[in-house]
Amino acid sequence: MRPRYLREDDQPWLRALLDVYRAHEGQPRRVLSDRLREPLLVEGPPDKRKRAIYVLDRLMKRRVQAVVRPRDAREALFGARAGGLTREAALKEIAARHEVEPQVLMECLFADLPGERRLCALPADLDPGQLALRTNLALVQGLVARSQRVTIRAHGNARDLVRYARLRGLLCEARPLRAGAMLELSGPYALFRRTLVYGRALGSLVPRLPWCDDYELRAEYRLDDAPRTLVVRPGDPLYPCEEPRRFDSKLEARFARDFGKSAPDWDLVREPRPVRAEGTLIYPDFELSHRHREERWLLEIVGFWTEGYLETKLRRLRAAKLERLILCVDRERACGRSDWPEGARVIPYRRKIDVASVLAALNADPIPAASARPASS
Repeated sequence: MRPRYLREDDQPWLRALLDVYRAHEGQPRRVLSDRLREPLLVEGPPDKRKRAIYVLDRLMKRRVQAVVRPRDAREALFGARAGGLTREAALKEIAARHEVEPQVLMECLFADLPGERRLCALPADLDPGQLALRTNLALVQGLVARSQRVTIRAHGNARDLVRYARLRGLLCEARPLRAGAMLELSGPYALFRRTLVYGRALGSLVPRLPWCDDYELRAEYRLDDAPRTLVVRPGDPLYPCEEPRRFDSKLEARFARDFGKSAPDWDLVREPRPVRAEGTLIYPDFELSHRHREERWLLEIVGFWTEGYLETKLRRLRAAKLERLILCVDRERACGRSDWPEGARVIPYRRKIDVASVLAALNADPIPAASARPASS
């Protein structure tokens, strides 16, 4: 199923809707609600208009605006009335106590109710085109959040998707493809009764998809007791999140920059093809590929760790049996280990990875046997 996205021909009525919202900035929400029950200058399809209003309501924050705290005003006024004062007398006495006019005190009385809260300004850069993209994103996220099963085939930024899914606690199984990875995620309606938090976490993957070179998301769900499949591909008009970080640390970014300058015959791939080991995927930090000969190395930076984390990482690297692997290991933590993966070339570093040492390891011939000692410094 392809959703009914908002596109360019929806922008005239989106502009009219935006104008209404901006005209009511600073006013109580109930005033805007009354206006939205009336026709707009340009009317849009009711279902699309409802979706756009949902997005605008989430973007337009509300604040309590009152010179006297509503709770204090209620407590004082109701107490005065319970003590026997008339309405007018109670208002006059409490207003004088707070040094405001009685009418101002009345306006503060229920200023914290949802309909009385004042509307804040919308983002200054929000235009009809961006509103359309945000509305489309909310539509897809809503369907994904109600799914029973989601699969994502991604290439270029797949590593970020896998890491993000695991950080959000999603039930995710990833396997490598010739290009990129395939993620299989259980939808909230397949497993849980309380699905809201899990569904939101699952939907939060969607705005990261546009940063992939190629992708396809398929979400299976039911509508009117009939099975449906949502399909999202590149080119679909969705609002993307901010660009994910390209590097996990400044150390990685500096190495990538220095290596690019010093090794013109080598290509540095930020997201190499993942490697399966012990039922999970390993994403080495870099792949170093020679431009003129069939030679490909994987490079892993081993910096901060706990002892348990390091043991797990090295065990998985040994299980992967990688033929060409370079390990760059923090010098202060590399001492005394004898369980490096077989055939790996180990380069210690301190604060900065020496590109000359990496090139020396790449050009060393033949590939040395397993070594527990650093290859060079």
